[in-house]
Amino acid sequence: MAGKLTLIVGPMYSGKTTELLSYVEIYKLGKKRVIIFKPALDNRYGTTAVKTHAGLEVEAIAVEKASDILRYMNHPVEAIFFDEVQFFDKDLVRIVRDLLDKNVNVFCAGLDMTFKQNPFETTALLMSLATEIIKKRAVCNLCGEYNATLTYKLVKDDSEIDVGGKEKYIAVCRDCYNQLISSAKE
Repeated sequence: MAGKLTLIVGPMYSGKTTELLSYVEIYKLGKKRVIIFKPALDNRYGTTAVKTHAGLEVEAIAVEKASDILRYMNHPVEAIFFDEVQFFDKDLVRIVRDLLDKNVNVFCAGLDMTFKQNPFETTALLMSLATEIIKKRAVCNLCGEYNATLTYKLVKDDSEIDVGGKEKYIAVCRDCYNQLISSAKE
């Protein structure tokens, strides 16, 4: 039977990595063989772990590019986990497709959109392959409602690939996002 792809997406601070790690825990409790990968670009919490904002963490392998993953595929596994998929090159899509064809379950977490509301290409391509897509929301940093689906960049840097945390980004609902954009234009 072919593997399944579960994709967890949403804005920053919506619990994507927390949900990903809950699946890692399920597989580990079941004594399944797993591998966890993260992009080397995201070194906010070090290079050898996937870590949530709340401090939960699991050991992971950091890779520079998607094709580096193949070096670690020398033994059978039941599931592979990828965090921050928006930072992987689109070669990840081919690798995930091959894993699914080899009966490996794949779990991915990442941002679906940039702070400019543009889709991240690798995430969008993975969404087209997904068996299940979990769209997370966050609490809006401005109005406090649990309906934030967008990420807003606080710093005046136009780069859409810019790793950061609370010093650079907040989660906001669409109404608050539009208010922030309007205020910035004035």
